[in-house]
Amino acid sequence: MTRYRKTGRALTVGAALLGALALSGPAHAADRTSLVAYGAHTRAKAVSYGANGAVRICDVDAADGYGVAVRYYRKVGNLQTLTAYNGKCSVTTDIQSNPIILFTACVVIDSVDYCASPYQDTGR
Repeated sequence: MTRYRKTGRALTVGAALLGALALSGPAHAADRTSLVAYGAHTRAKAVSYGANGAVRICDVDAADGYGVAVRYYRKVGNLQTLTAYNGKCSVTTDIQSNPIILFTACVVIDSVDYCASPYQDTGR
């Protein structure tokens, strides 16, 4: 009976140590993408990548004449917006200590943002 208790305690302690190690490891967030279509075409593509410290917005259809934007929240801070035009991409500063937590791609038509819904959650 004593051996059974010792083995049980050893397994419990071992499981607790493995759990603590798993939680203390570096955070590896997956890349997340948000697309917005208007009409029959994709107009904007936003990607939060790496450790989700930055987000990139690309104007996928330059010929349409519309701008694109990404609305995003960092872990600490208010809603922010980044824009791109004419088939170009724009990227935020990579701040891994204050990662992107939510974001959505938008197409800008007549100064109105039409955004993908819901916001993408980066898991950070």
